[in-house]
Amino acid sequence: MTIDDQKQEVQRILHAPQFRRASKLQRFLELICDYHFQNRSGDISEFVLATEVFGKGPGFEPSEDSLVRVQAREVRRRLREYYQNDGKSSRLILDIPVGSYAPVFTSLEAPAPVGRVPSIKAAWLILGGTVLACAVLLIAADRERRLLMRSTALAAERMSVGSLGPSLASLWRRFLDSDVPTILVVSNPDVGECADRQPGTAGCTDEYTGMGEAVAIHLITNLYRSAHKTLIVKQSRMVNADDIKRHNLVLLGGKSVNVWTRRLGEDLSFGLPQSGSIQQFATAFDSKTGKITTDRALVALRKHPATGRWVLIMYGHHSQGTHAAAEAATGERFLADLKWPAAVAPFPDNFDVLVRVNVNEGIPEGPIPVAVRIP
Repeated sequence: MTIDDQKQEVQRILHAPQFRRASKLQRFLELICDYHFQNRSGDISEFVLATEVFGKGPGFEPSEDSLVRVQAREVRRRLREYYQNDGKSSRLILDIPVGSYAPVFTSLEAPAPVGRVPSIKAAWLILGGTVLACAVLLIAADRERRLLMRSTALAAERMSVGSLGPSLASLWRRFLDSDVPTILVVSNPDVGECADRQPGTAGCTDEYTGMGEAVAIHLITNLYRSAHKTLIVKQSRMVNADDIKRHNLVLLGGKSVNVWTRRLGEDLSFGLPQSGSIQQFATAFDSKTGKITTDRALVALRKHPATGRWVLIMYGHHSQGTHAAAEAATGERFLADLKWPAAVAPFPDNFDVLVRVNVNEGIPEGPIPVAVRIP
């Protein structure tokens, strides 16, 4: 197996259906293979991939952003798919072992002649190699598990009440210091207002509780767990009038997630102030792949006029927007960067924040504040 053989295999993979239209994943694979061909595999890191492939800045922190790990899993999945289809006859296999970003090329030997009985020594060598390979895979898997646990622990530590930044504390103290529990309401269909669905399609393409809502659940439950506060999670169809009277609410996925909660956000809108251009921030799709590339979202706080309870609403046009809204509402840097009117104190009892998010291969990037509105 020569370097030229390896390079040819890489080119075959890059032009296969699994990678042909995924430019970021192509660049990911090209970069790690270039490092390999230069004998620099040891220099490959999450930071290198984040900055050279995904355009992240020098402040990228792997413990805070799982983008590279998520994309690496997608590359591994597509490699497996390639070798199950177009590449099934290849005698050279490219793999990225779990726990590392360095590529590994394996040459498949020609099958042994039929009827040949392997010697006892060969059988022991095969058994030993299999045991060694399994041990390496188990060690790599355990390493990635420990890294994931460490990242989760760090996130929980940063979200403890004592370490909340001033902006996070200013927003969330209403809920965390309240004498009543909070209900986290998770939307059942619909996830958002799908008036911008693709031409020729029927209904809302996001009629499910999506990955964005799952990430939002994780962020908010982690915040409450770290603060040692009670959080009740309910599906929207299970919420009733008594819940609204007795609890604070965090609504995920839309202002119309439930007949009882619909009236709490009747004034909400994705519209911009008169000085803004709504088209600049409209939900957008790739014209070739049909995948979403940009979404809009809202983070809105309301004080219930009748009960005095707090209601925080986070939702996007699509699941990716809800993901971005939750990141915005639990991100100190995002909240600190909001520009409030001169005569208004930050985080008044009623406000709307319009959020924009770019979506890369289905994965939302960091939320971007667009406008602040005081009802």
